[in-house]
Amino acid sequence: MVENLDEGLFKQKIFNYDEGENSPLLIKENSIIEFWVTWCPHCQAMIPRYEKASEKFKQVKCYRVEMEQHPDIAEIFDVESFPTFIFINVNGEMSKSVGEMSEEDLENMITDTFDL
Repeated sequence: MVENLDEGLFKQKIFNYDEGENSPLLIKENSIIEFWVTWCPHCQAMIPRYEKASEKFKQVKCYRVEMEQHPDIAEIFDVESFPTFIFINVNGEMSKSVGEMSEEDLENMITDTFDL
């Protein structure tokens, strides 16, 4: 299940940016954050694919942030295009994928990134 994050939930679960750049990353498990906008056809196409992947890979936490409602969060991760997926492993290492992906490409990215 993909969890929608607003600023409050983002600060509780991912990173409390009010504390500055030295604030620790709160993620303790493999996670993906999707940045999207409601009017983007590529974002809309990714909704069912991302939902399906989140059900298949239950060991990966999946989040979504709507960029127009929460531009400050998108800025933290230097998100300029959509959809953008930020993959964060248990060690806090991050990688980014920008643009629409097929269901197979998304699943391959998840398995490769997290060694699943």
